Order: sequence, then C-alpha cells, then structure tokens
Amino acid sequence: MPPAPRRTERASRRGVETPASQGQQAALRLARRQFISGVRVEMQTLASELGVSRMTLNRWVGSRDRLLGEVNWSLAKPTLDLCRRQATGSGVEAVAQTLERFIATVLASPFMQTFLKQEGEIALRILTTRSSELQRNYIAYVSGLLREELPGPVGDLPIEDLAYLVVRITESFCYVDMITGDAPDATKVGAAIRLLLS
Repeated sequence: MPPAPRRTERASRRGVETPASQGQQAALRLARRQFISGVRVEMQTLASELGVSRMTLNRWVGSRDRLLGEVNWSLAKPTLDLCRRQATGSGVEAVAQTLERFIATVLASPFMQTFLKQEGEIALRILTTRSSELQRNYIAYVSGLLREELPGPVGDLPIEDLAYLVVRITESFCYVDMITGDAPDATKVGAAIRLLLS
C-alpha cells in the first residue's frame, strides 16, 4: 500500500496554495515590480525583502535567469493578448499585425530597454534561447495563433517549426541593434511575416 500523500501534496492537488507556491508568487510579484521600475533584480536583495534565505528563494523560483524569464513572460503574455485583440482582419494579416504591435510595444517599453542596456548578454539568453521557459512559451503562443488564423499548412513545415521561424523573425528585428548595430524596426516584423506566410 503506497504511503498517504503529504498534506502539502494533497493541498496542491486540490488547488489549494501551499506555502511554497505562495512564496513563489510573492517572489514573482516583487521581482516584477522591481523589473518594471528599472531596478536590477538581485536574488539576495529579493530574499532579504521577502524575509527568507537565498536557499529558500532558490527553491521557490529556481535560478535568477529562470525568475527573469517568468517575469518577462508575465508581462509578454497579456501584451500579446492585447495586440491580438487590436489586430484587424484575419489570417496572415492578423498574425503580422499582432506580432508587429507586440514588438513595437517591447521597443517602446522603458523597462525593457533598461534591461537590454544593463544586461544585454543575459537578456538575449533569457529572451531568445531555449535555455529559458520564455521562448518556449512564446513559440507555443505563436503556434496557437498560426493554428487559429491560417486555413491550411504553409509549405511542408510543421506548425511548430513555422512558429519558431516567425519568432526568430520578431527577435531579429527587435534586437537587431545588439546583433548587427542596425536600428530596430517593428514594421519590418510585419513585412517579413507577411512575406513568409503568403
């Protein structure tokens, strides 16, 4: 007979928040506030403000990169949803407009520009590689958008691969100044996506 689940496990299965999940949410909220205000998110400072040890904070949220990825996705997801609602038309045009508006919003965001200037290499690792959950979430979001807006397959690529290409296009024109020194341009995102998907 298997042992009875611990109280915290039973609570978690019922959807009741455990102290660890409450701590994780508190850490995410505080890190998000700091990030938006342009303050560099430091794990030791965060732990002190939460009144816990650095080890406890790491148990709650994982590494600093992981936490920053969570913070960025918590900001990106509602922004993507808003841009999607604001897009007109359907099909390829809806996809292009949604992602062009999203990148325009990122480029106009003071806290994102602060993050990119202060921590360029770390920011690119978190925002554009599969080492963080953020890009996986972004690709999954774009996959869902493509499935809803495109009537049929585009060429022979699976939808996930096509979403990956679309995401890479958005990243290329968003962070081009850090890659080649050229000026970022959100309008090129829409143009490139229309060309790819047409």
